[in-house]
Amino acid sequence: MPLKAPNLDDRSYADLKKEALLRIPRYTPEWTDFNESDPGIALVELFAWMGDILLHRLNQVPDRNYIKFLKLLNLELRPPESAKALLTFTIDPKAQVLPLPPRSRFAAKSLLDGSLAVFETDQGLDLVSLELGYLQSYASAFLDITQNNQVLGSPFYPFGWKPQVGCALYLGFTPIKALNPGQRLFPQQLRLQIYLPQRDQAAQPVSCIENLHPPGPPVELVWEYRHPNDPERWRKLNTYKDETAGFTREGSVSLEGPAGVAPGIEGKVTDGACYWLRCRIVAGSYSAGAVPKLDMIRINTVCATNLTTVRDEVVGLGEGHPDENYELARKPVMKDTLILCVQPPGAVEDENPWIRVEDFLSSTRDDPHYVLDSAEGMIRFGDGKRGRIPPPGAEIIAKEYRYGGGEIGNVPAGSISIMLSSPTGVRGVANLRPSVGGRDEQALEDLKEQAPKMIKHRNRAVTHEDFEVLACQAGGVARAVALAQVHPNYPDVDVPGAVTVVIVPDIKPVPAYPSEDLLRHVCTYLDRFRLLTTEVYLKAPEYLPVSVEARIAAQPYAAFDAVSIQVAEAIDNYLDPLTWDFGKDLHPSCLYDVILDVEGVSSIQFLDVYVHDKLHAKQHEPIKLPRDGLVFGRDHKIKVVPEVDY
Repeated sequence: MPLKAPNLDDRSYADLKKEALLRIPRYTPEWTDFNESDPGIALVELFAWMGDILLHRLNQVPDRNYIKFLKLLNLELRPPESAKALLTFTIDPKAQVLPLPPRSRFAAKSLLDGSLAVFETDQGLDLVSLELGYLQSYASAFLDITQNNQVLGSPFYPFGWKPQVGCALYLGFTPIKALNPGQRLFPQQLRLQIYLPQRDQAAQPVSCIENLHPPGPPVELVWEYRHPNDPERWRKLNTYKDETAGFTREGSVSLEGPAGVAPGIEGKVTDGACYWLRCRIVAGSYSAGAVPKLDMIRINTVCATNLTTVRDEVVGLGEGHPDENYELARKPVMKDTLILCVQPPGAVEDENPWIRVEDFLSSTRDDPHYVLDSAEGMIRFGDGKRGRIPPPGAEIIAKEYRYGGGEIGNVPAGSISIMLSSPTGVRGVANLRPSVGGRDEQALEDLKEQAPKMIKHRNRAVTHEDFEVLACQAGGVARAVALAQVHPNYPDVDVPGAVTVVIVPDIKPVPAYPSEDLLRHVCTYLDRFRLLTTEVYLKAPEYLPVSVEARIAAQPYAAFDAVSIQVAEAIDNYLDPLTWDFGKDLHPSCLYDVILDVEGVSSIQFLDVYVHDKLHAKQHEPIKLPRDGLVFGRDHKIKVVPEVDY
């Protein structure tokens, strides 16, 4: 096909004149004469005519110049982002357990191209050689919740339905192998990962301010254990860090790991002695609707990022020329991870790392600066006037950098199971939740399309359109809508300064609910752009499941089973939440056109629409959706009969 120049602005003379006239009552209400004989109107027409000429000339600008304009505006392609995942390790009962070092590597097969998506642990982890075998809650009586903790999707209340002072959560640990004399039961720092139910999280709006700067826990919790020298009394454990705010948020809890615990029998677990830890409420209370509800508690869990570390890579030898360029072996490179050294000939030790800058405009001739193109992995040095030139024969050494990222790292739960490293004492690894946050480098066409919106918001979220654009730029978000002056706690009242952003995650299941990790990721991204006085809330859409029951007459030569499947697919495509407008009402009569467009369908004998499995009796009336509402199709019952020729 022939190349077509981009139409940068399609407004005509009439459009420009109309826009100017519409602004007159707002800015100069005393101006009431809009006739063409008015001198002011003549000036409006003159400027509209000149603007039309300028737009015509602007639309003749070739594509290359348009890209140059983007560069002048300092607009660049958005770099790739790396997905993050929580990895849970299974201990080998036959091996000695040693701490897991940071940057340990694990991988999953990507669904995009079948290649390996490599994940590195962000920090080290002291592994626990015990198994979390039992879980009990105590609220006036013991309740065994071990099965709920082991089976995903079976949420439980750690402190009962009505937590109060004295309620407790008991964790029973059992050894998976014989312990050596003097061996510690727990590492010095014990890490517990707390998961909340995904659907419950998605149903509750999230405050970005509280998500990034959480308030203190509503209750005072204390962790305790029984010392071997005094097994009748519970002793307190130090809590180093609690990201969960008293089990009300998803995160980790870091505790002091006791060296020894007296084995015993607690509550309803009577089939053997365990090493018990408990978390007890000693003060405060949970407010209504904020009672903690958990999906699972896991040990030996750490966060990992879809990046790979490279160390001591010799990039090249200096030639002493201005503006030298060198290419790293791997790309894309995460900018802040590159440690670059230049070792002159004959030097015994490396010089101090050189400093990465965005450009050489502020560099002097002696400044050890370089510029990095992270997407291409290109390193550029100065010309001797702005930025130092590496001496001839000097080794350009990348002491360390990390590369990777992109949508390849967005893998489903259970996919990360390949151990590229060989951690001592680990038998297996798995991610219990999908990884989130991976995003490819922005395409040029996408940048050209988004450039007007980016120029408009200027890295500040002011209007609701700004929040929608920025939420989609965060990564992992397929669609977003921002509702201005909408506060989740006061849905029927306009609240100045409040913005509720409704996001649809970029994942396959329908309906798609954002995970806690995705909500936190988007909150972190939006917080960089919001105004100080703006309260931002995130939530999932209000989904309305729509089922269609219909009897359809098909042409005699049609395959009835195939027609039934195609009709159901056509309805699902029409009710696709990725294309349906937020808050748009559903008119049942529109489904007739959708079905009749299917090849082989001749007529519709009857059609019923169900919402939440309830019949929508008044077919002539639309199905109302809230402002944050979307529809999706499910469980259609389509019966196809032959067409009757009268």
